[in-house]
Amino acid sequence: MTAGFVASFRSLKWIDYVYYILIEPRRFARMIIVEDARPIWGGALVAAAVTVCDVIAAGMLGVESPFFYYKLTYGAILFFIVLIVKIVVLAGLVDLLCQFIGYQGKVKEFLVLISYALFPQIFLLPVVSVFKVFHFAAPFFYVFFSIVFFVWTALIVIQGISELHAMEFFRAVLVFLFPYAFLGILSFLSFVLVVILSFGYVSFL
Repeated sequence: MTAGFVASFRSLKWIDYVYYILIEPRRFARMIIVEDARPIWGGALVAAAVTVCDVIAAGMLGVESPFFYYKLTYGAILFFIVLIVKIVVLAGLVDLLCQFIGYQGKVKEFLVLISYALFPQIFLLPVVSVFKVFHFAAPFFYVFFSIVFFVWTALIVIQGISELHAMEFFRAVLVFLFPYAFLGILSFLSFVLVVILSFGYVSFL
């Protein structure tokens, strides 16, 4: 497996993946169908790079301290694990909904698609670095460009869903939003239950 990964890296085919995920997401989706979702390890590397860039960008907003190096090591590992879990959950929920409405299951393809779609978020570090160097509202632009790159990632995923299942774009938008709506409802209900339990606990004191 390691030899195959090294050979794939040396072939520079990953450059094609990065190019198409940024410029032509639909063509990238067709590529991973043809290759049976084989570039999945590259997606893990993209997730790792996004984690490191995000941790460094966020660390640049505060006062430099020894704790920054803990965030850069242990924090990065934690955030990477959380990001992988988020990718798996999102891919699973999207695939579950697609199967529910009558499409074929493509969870491996969704895992690759979502992982590579995170690539634009790597640009957050150089953007924040520029505003940090000039001391010009770096926290504001950190939040602003985080939203911008998330929207870019979302558009890539939506186009990929549309291409993988020959689905209308608007329908693919609804499929992409489903996991966020589902988790949002669960979070809201959990919050309401916690509040009710808290009031119940206080009333019995």
